[in-house]
Amino acid sequence: MLFSDRLKARIAECGNPICLGMDPKLSLMPVERRHSQVHTPEDKIRFFYMDILEECEKRNVKPAVVKPNSAYYECVSIEGMRVLHDLIAAYKSAGIPVILDAKRGDIGKSSAAYADAAFRIYAADAVTVSPWMGKDSVGPFLEHPANGGVYALLRTSNKGAADFQDMPVKDSTAFFQVAQKLVEWDNGNLGAVVGATHPEELEKITSFFVAAQHEIPFLIPGVSIPGVPGGQGGDAKTVLQAIANGGGKRHFHVLNSSSGLNFAWQRSGKEAEYAAACVDAMESLAEALH
Repeated sequence: MLFSDRLKARIAECGNPICLGMDPKLSLMPVERRHSQVHTPEDKIRFFYMDILEECEKRNVKPAVVKPNSAYYECVSIEGMRVLHDLIAAYKSAGIPVILDAKRGDIGKSSAAYADAAFRIYAADAVTVSPWMGKDSVGPFLEHPANGGVYALLRTSNKGAADFQDMPVKDSTAFFQVAQKLVEWDNGNLGAVVGATHPEELEKITSFFVAAQHEIPFLIPGVSIPGVPGGQGGDAKTVLQAIANGGGKRHFHVLNSSSGLNFAWQRSGKEAEYAAACVDAMESLAEALH
């Protein structure tokens, strides 16, 4: 079964297109309020995300997918990478697919090694990649026997995106040239990362793929949760409307919120209720999208 079909089935099963970004920020993870045996940063990360998973299962409110950014674990320690590995296994065991946000991309042999790390060592269901080195850097991910998803960076929401993505190329812009290549490369497992903060561009990008008769799944970061600081300002309903306005028909796009869901306890200030607050925010977001 192709990744795009698996993703569509997963969203239908859980009833929402939410992607829970798992980007730990130690200063905002008050696990000591619930666990006396927290001694290391790695303990904090493990308890925090396992508590959220336990709350998800207890209330039967689960995101469509989760997306840990590997950088936040790698910068903690070697053991932090072990925690990432274990969290991926735990969430997959609960039936939640995992996108490893690693933004890999290199010459062919190196990309093959990165693909093996993502799909075999970490056992992720999908991985983010940079397409800017061309087909031979993306191909090893698409051709990996794990048959996993591959999200290529297409249109990002950071300020520096304009440096290259907006460059004029052939009566268009560079990121639309990347979009054309994604149509050519797709084998049913390729998706695109498209930011949530510019819905008018998201609509145009959707229209491009629809016109090419080749819709691919979007991973849409930048969705904010009202009342939680640190978000990028993207509005989930506006995002889905932009996709609809662009003629999108397939329901396999996922909307990522990291800080807004992870640290939703900040809205009430009740630190010990961080897991419940996260799931409350997830549930409210899901209900708002219906």
